[in-house]
Amino acid sequence: MLDKLYINKFKKFGIFLVSFTILFVLFFLTLKYTVPFVLGFIIALSTKRANLFLQRKLKISSGLSSIITTSIVFAVLGVVIILLVYKATAETILLLSKIPSIDNLSLYIEKFLLEITDIIGQIDPKVVNKLYEYLQTLLSGLLGIGIRVLNKILSIVLSLPSMFIIAIISFIATYFISKDYSLFSSKFYSIFSSEGKIKMKSIVESSISMTIGYAKAYMIVLFITFVQTFIGFSLLNINYSLILSIICAVLDLLPVVGTIMIYIPLIIYNFYIGRTFIAIGLIILYLFITIMRQIIEPKIVSTTLDLHPILTLAAIFIGLKVSGFVGMIYFISLLVAYKVLVKVNVI
Repeated sequence: MLDKLYINKFKKFGIFLVSFTILFVLFFLTLKYTVPFVLGFIIALSTKRANLFLQRKLKISSGLSSIITTSIVFAVLGVVIILLVYKATAETILLLSKIPSIDNLSLYIEKFLLEITDIIGQIDPKVVNKLYEYLQTLLSGLLGIGIRVLNKILSIVLSLPSMFIIAIISFIATYFISKDYSLFSSKFYSIFSSEGKIKMKSIVESSISMTIGYAKAYMIVLFITFVQTFIGFSLLNINYSLILSIICAVLDLLPVVGTIMIYIPLIIYNFYIGRTFIAIGLIILYLFITIMRQIIEPKIVSTTLDLHPILTLAAIFIGLKVSGFVGMIYFISLLVAYKVLVKVNVI
């Protein structure tokens, strides 16, 4: 029989697991309605220290410091987003206009296989046909996904009016949350007893710290992927390097496939048109980025979240296998929440 202490721990963990799962599902189901306020809350938390610094140094009110920090953050984000959108839109439109049709793609594959046959020697026609069918299916699938991704980028750009409304609401929400943060905090903690208030403050502070750490960790990982790809593509003179680098960074979140969905078509195309040096360079770049990501991801995430690398790696792998990016977010968040509650002696 199991010890009563462990049975009690299992019960607490079961309650925690069910409660966390329900809250996680509710959060993502309602996110499309609450996104401006979630963004406002995140930005307000990020500028909290800057607000306190301005209030102390300049002897100004929380309202004035909040409007200053909020304006600076949104101005910087606005400039960066506008520049990226302008460049990405131009490259996306050009790229979409030059993507070959399925028929042209079949011709490319057929010529590619004929060249391979000439180089290697006589190959069984059945093998060639099977390889042709496989490559056609693979590249057609990748082409379809690529077109959907590019069209999605354009649809996001075309939805700028609604994004502009979200930005305005987020700006207002950020200002008021930042300005009245201490008031909201005191109202929230007032519902707890003296002992409960201390414990809840510890839970909230640890949760915020680790959540921000998690977000920073993955932003760093994706940014590194983007920078490595952009520099590599630029050095290899790959057209549309910016938009392709952005797509690679986004696809890097997907399980199994990821950036290979961009690299395989580029490698095959460059081999076909005789740019062997470029194709080999792309292979080396892909291997380098893949190895670097496998090294830095567990290290950055585990160091930032104060989690053991094995636990972090398991959460990433299991999450991706179960439900892709959302599954990874769930398992990492589950680990973080559990660690926070253990830290404050709730579990």
